[in-house]
Amino acid sequence: MTDRNGPDVALVGTVHDPDNRLLQLTRSSLPELLDIYPALSVLCSASTHHELVGLLEKNGVMVRKEVRPPAGHKGLGRTRRDALQAGLASGCEHFHLCDLDRALHWVNHYPDELRGVLTDIAQYDFLVMGRTPRAWATHPPVQNMTEALTNLVFAKIYGEELDITAGSRGLSRKAARLLSLHSREETVGVDGEWPILLKQLSGLQSGYRAYDGLEFESLDEREDEITAAGGREIWERDVLDSPEAWLLRVTVVQDTIAAALRASQPGYVRR
Repeated sequence: MTDRNGPDVALVGTVHDPDNRLLQLTRSSLPELLDIYPALSVLCSASTHHELVGLLEKNGVMVRKEVRPPAGHKGLGRTRRDALQAGLASGCEHFHLCDLDRALHWVNHYPDELRGVLTDIAQYDFLVMGRTPRAWATHPPVQNMTEALTNLVFAKIYGEELDITAGSRGLSRKAARLLSLHSREETVGVDGEWPILLKQLSGLQSGYRAYDGLEFESLDEREDEITAAGGREIWERDVLDSPEAWLLRVTVVQDTIAAALRASQPGYVRR
């Protein structure tokens, strides 16, 4: 049973899984997530496999389904704002916004750290959750090199060095409401928009912590793909190190920095 006297933090997950890749991992790991968090809410893309959606619903997870077609990183801003609305509906005072596959990996490999994350989140209105040097080193060059560039330029705008590209945040109800009101970035650029936007609003406590659990998780449940490709080295070359993968990541850099720059301009926050 979850310790109801512990931090009142809901896991607010997002998932896009049309191939049902996460079904078995979710089936085995969901009970521990349910033990850690007092509430779980998952925003599923319109094309997420019905079997995974059914498993979540059967286990008492609050499931919301997007109706518009997935737009990848170009639509991630709206997806994360929708996820915030799902979090607000949970009734909890704080939320842990995290992709479902990352949360599943975290609870499988660093469960004690994940339990401590709830205590960290409850101390702030907005907690940027980055990666330790060890976790950072587990990512492929296509992420390390481009995300390091994003963090470098973002620090010049924000005035502080943070790893903003791990895709995990802690938020209070107050911060979630303010972001729902003021955030208007449509893309993955919300990674850069949110910290700068909230910095301009008074009465909010922001923080930063780095975690081992945010290591590279994209190899989870991909054994069949890797075998079909002829081995991990070939799979990584074709999927993680292709020109198309690099182009996508460069676009993410551009979107995130452009959003941060827009958010830093006078008048961006609606008063």
